[in-house]
Amino acid sequence: MTTTGLGWSAYLDVPGYLRAATNQETASLVGLNTQVGGASAVPAGTQTLPVLASAGWSAGLLWLLDGPYSEVAQVTGAPDGTHLSLAAPGTAFVHNPGVSASQAGTMGSLAETILRASAWMENYCQQGSLATDRSLYAVSRSERWGMPTMRASLDRDGVLVVRPGHFPVQSIASLAVEFGQGQSLALDVTQIELPSGGRLIEAPYLLNGTLSPGQQLLLETQGLSRSRRQWVTLTYTGGLTPGLLLYDVQQACIYVVSEFLAQRRNPTGAALVHQGKFELQARPRLDTTGDSILLLQAKAALEPYRYR
Repeated sequence: MTTTGLGWSAYLDVPGYLRAATNQETASLVGLNTQVGGASAVPAGTQTLPVLASAGWSAGLLWLLDGPYSEVAQVTGAPDGTHLSLAAPGTAFVHNPGVSASQAGTMGSLAETILRASAWMENYCQQGSLATDRSLYAVSRSERWGMPTMRASLDRDGVLVVRPGHFPVQSIASLAVEFGQGQSLALDVTQIELPSGGRLIEAPYLLNGTLSPGQQLLLETQGLSRSRRQWVTLTYTGGLTPGLLLYDVQQACIYVVSEFLAQRRNPTGAALVHQGKFELQARPRLDTTGDSILLLQAKAALEPYRYR
């Protein structure tokens, strides 16, 4: 899933999966397997990409797995052993040295499988929405929610409670309540609390100390209501920090990638595969979900990041 300012989200890269020692066959899924080189960040629009090594390149797709700024470029040539030529318009994002750069093998692409697994994780966690983005990564986002709803409401203690689309919330730039007819009340973000592991935003609006005379009159005559229709607008940063991805999220991606690759030995999705002396039990006995053991493990690891 893409959104403005974001590319494809990858919660793992090719070297990370290969280090995981999953016992999956990967040699046929990796052609050129290198990293972005150079001594500094490569700017967006680069058409001559520095890499650690270009031996084994081929004309075709190049996957750059760089967290929330992952993308797919087109290789057209290799001017020397440490550079790849890319088709216009070049790279869409800035990439630092060390970012995974790989091409497909003879039987598919491990990098593309990682992106597919990452999308599966986002759809399972259900943060954000299809109209905005599903990414689990932390970027600045602006949202508007009606209240009273499950997303925003006023509790009996006069505290505004907001459940943003992405969590954990790391910082809040602005929070306001709209009353309609162009009237709004900006709340003091220094008074905000972040309970439930950053899933919720709580703002005691009665403690707001920056009211203008007009806003003061608005509160005295109307006030925030637990029943009247109002809207909350907020700008915040919420999600997982790029470059500091937690191991449980990476492990979840490993499980899902392995599940996708395991389908090569079980293309029908059968619960039990028996071929000669080889026997594969794809999912636990008596399990009614139809999920494989790998997907069950992935879902367990992603539970803290799932919206409910």
